[in-house]
Amino acid sequence: MMKMLLRIAAVLILLALAAPFVLAMWLQSYVSPDYLVKVTEERMNCRAHLDSSSLTLFSWPPTLRLNGIQIGPRDEHAGKPLAGRPPMTNVAVRVDMAYAELLSDDILQRRITPNLIRFVGVEVWETLDPATGSSLEKLFMPPMPAGAIATAGGTPQAIPVEEAPAGAQRTYEIPPPPGSTTAEPAPVAVQAAPRRPERIPLKEISLEQANFHITNNAVASRIQADIRDLDLHLTEIDVDPDNLAQHNRIHATLKTRVTVKGQAEVAGRMQPVQFADVTIRGEGKVVPLEPASQLWKPEATLAIVFDRGSVIGGHMTLGDAAGDKLDKLKENGIDLSGVRLGGQLVEDAVANVFYDREALFFKTPARIAMPDFEFTVKQDAWINTAKDAQYMPLRVVFGPAIREPLIQGIAAKGLGDVVTRGIISLISDERGNPYMDLVLTGSLSKPDVQHELIGKIEKLFRGSGVKELLKDENVGNLLKGLFKKL
Repeated sequence: MMKMLLRIAAVLILLALAAPFVLAMWLQSYVSPDYLVKVTEERMNCRAHLDSSSLTLFSWPPTLRLNGIQIGPRDEHAGKPLAGRPPMTNVAVRVDMAYAELLSDDILQRRITPNLIRFVGVEVWETLDPATGSSLEKLFMPPMPAGAIATAGGTPQAIPVEEAPAGAQRTYEIPPPPGSTTAEPAPVAVQAAPRRPERIPLKEISLEQANFHITNNAVASRIQADIRDLDLHLTEIDVDPDNLAQHNRIHATLKTRVTVKGQAEVAGRMQPVQFADVTIRGEGKVVPLEPASQLWKPEATLAIVFDRGSVIGGHMTLGDAAGDKLDKLKENGIDLSGVRLGGQLVEDAVANVFYDREALFFKTPARIAMPDFEFTVKQDAWINTAKDAQYMPLRVVFGPAIREPLIQGIAAKGLGDVVTRGIISLISDERGNPYMDLVLTGSLSKPDVQHELIGKIEKLFRGSGVKELLKDENVGNLLKGLFKKL
């Protein structure tokens, strides 16, 4: 009897020891490259590829690792076994490694729920076309059903915005093992989150060493943006569609280098230019879901720092932007046509911005210092690169390199040093530097420049000394010339 009990106990111990290994092998079959690629292509209008995958249950926490992810336009090879496919030649998204930490309790219930996700070594290529829209968004749409009629461009133009947000909970239901004799039909292999977003259990999402290459052919400036070495970390994730008033926020930190090139009108003709080459870092709050529709429409409030040495603008001179509007200044001996609008930052610049659907709004004034002058972007300015539009009220403050030519130009009118410096003081800020208020509107490639009065006109009428100064006909004519076109 005792011998029998010992044998039974030995068998039970062996089963207990073997069970985790059997479970691991069984689960591994549902995270194999072929299986995951098949599921992806069933849900998305793309062709996918995965080099390898591994599920580790004997560590804490359990982890899932995917290596060599590729996503590209759907072709005739989608849906076929990976072993029989040729290499992808038109890759839109490439991820060297995706790593997820999993909730262990869900694994025991045949579910795979990520708690932390990292994407490392990301390359993304996107083209915006005026006729067919975003090349990237098409890939994430549901595949067209057999016999469906494609719209212009060969793919549907609408985006299924009802889909759950990127980074939202994904629970993967694992069906019974192949060959099960159950009478019930096997469930769908992967059950994604319902169309209505669920509470997000993730504690962190990160992009590391990411590069985005965006070409916008839908605007006149044909913008080419490269976002390089992006590190983006989303933490403090608190999103609950049942209570978005209290639970709809994510904390974001980022650092990256951004280069923006395109076409702009310089010296009377469209030329290739560089709009910006900046290194930025920042942090702030992201509101991922629109409360009314509960759809994924993120907006963000961020404090952004542009590092010293970054280059903003500089491809256009004041003469290029203003044209003949500077003629009156030239007639009075003041030539600002060669002043470049932009340059290299001599110190860090801080901007508090609000981002919403391709538009960037300045919530507070942003001071940008350059060698010979500084810009102050005024509050409520905005730029929309997707629509090639802007409203940029600026104050340009000229430094010593430009201040002295101004003084010399006015002095050349024969008014004397005291009178000349008195006039300069009337159009200068509290630091003694002349300034000019501008408003840029319209296209980024060919902005419309509106000049506002330099300083407050009432300053001209303060004090009896100034009133006497204005009685001088030469001074009066000079000031009229200065302000007529500005």
